[in-house]
Amino acid sequence: MANREVAEEKIRVRPMEAEDISSVLEIDHRLSGAQRASTYIEPSGEVLGGEFSLSFVAEVGEQCVGFILARIARAGETFVDTVLIQILGVDPDYQRRGVATELVNSLVKTCQSRGLGAVRIMLREPDTQLHGFFKGMDFRRSELVEYAKILKEG
Repeated sequence: MANREVAEEKIRVRPMEAEDISSVLEIDHRLSGAQRASTYIEPSGEVLGGEFSLSFVAEVGEQCVGFILARIARAGETFVDTVLIQILGVDPDYQRRGVATELVNSLVKTCQSRGLGAVRIMLREPDTQLHGFFKGMDFRRSELVEYAKILKEG
């Protein structure tokens, strides 16, 4: 699919397979510290997952260095088929090298080829780095606004 140089190494993006789950969990574990930016907020209470054809992994050599999990959801003002990015993760050693861009571009191209209406992601307001990343990829804020009444912290 997509290819881009990463400091002399090539990024290869391909559809996720069941065998990739352990690598994805390993990257997610590395990211789960204090510097993790949350890209996953699931208002409907559904679990992560969906068809693998909308999720991708990025590899450098034989190593998985990033992933994007996405699924089809009925969302938005017009209730068109929309793809919701659930989690985007890049190994800390490979961040700021184009891996996330390649993953998002692969997802968008797949969605366009399937005639899907939109790709959405919900971000926490403080995650300004991710806001800037997605704005730079021509995503824009939608008309949807979430309100929450927190009953229990933590």
